[in-house]
Amino acid sequence: MGLLAVDIGNTSTSLGLFSPEGRLEKRFDIPTRTLTHRALTRETLDTPLTGVISPETIALASVVPWASDELIVVLHEIFPNAIVLVLTSGNIPIEKNYPHPEELGTDRVLGALAAYKLWGERERQPCIVVDMGTATTYDCVTSEGMYLGGAIAPGLELSSEALTRRAAQLPPIDLAFPASIIGRTTVESIQSGIMYGGLSQFEGFVKRLGAAAFPNQEPIVCATGGLARHFEGRTALVSHFAPDLVLEGIQLAARLASQQPLRERERVIEPEPSLKP
Repeated sequence: MGLLAVDIGNTSTSLGLFSPEGRLEKRFDIPTRTLTHRALTRETLDTPLTGVISPETIALASVVPWASDELIVVLHEIFPNAIVLVLTSGNIPIEKNYPHPEELGTDRVLGALAAYKLWGERERQPCIVVDMGTATTYDCVTSEGMYLGGAIAPGLELSSEALTRRAAQLPPIDLAFPASIIGRTTVESIQSGIMYGGLSQFEGFVKRLGAAAFPNQEPIVCATGGLARHFEGRTALVSHFAPDLVLEGIQLAARLASQQPLRERERVIEPEPSLKP
């Protein structure tokens, strides 16, 4: 039996079905705002999960605490025999050199774990993971698999919305690179500032992080998140564009956790009797 990985983000919630061998077979996304109401959540999930064989485990990670419990209840209704494993920064199996690891977002730690297990461990190189969503996060993991920390910056959409909201004469824009970095209209000028400015931040920050964290090594740079696609083909710094990196991290963490004695897992939820058929 397989595994259902769930990544609850600020804007979008991603779900990925993995085979018993760890291969991602299906992925879909739903707006996180639909998780505010149980009936709406069930309606949103019914179609993509129709005909899906019940997974043995549902592994869930969230940066939106209020959404987690609601979704767990609905997933229990759909898959009453599945065990739900809630992943937190404390029970994700990666060593951390971080003063207050409980403050870390699970998506950051999971991206670091996946990058290390997929590429860094095999190639004996450190990794820098850039996750481009509502925020853009930068995270470093050593060639030995230790998470070091990183940085958080406003995401491309957030920067664009803040600019047009606070400046009355500036119109909203689509996130797209203009034909030239030299904008010839107001819209093109904003697009240039947001997109080329974001690309420059991306490249500059990766270089600065690499120099500070790994001065004598060449890090593997992994880009993920819904907005990373905008930079694909525009920078030579990225080793891997990996849109499913956090889902991969969830399934890796869940499989590693399943090898521990049950008492060592931080939070495992069995189906409530009232929810069984």
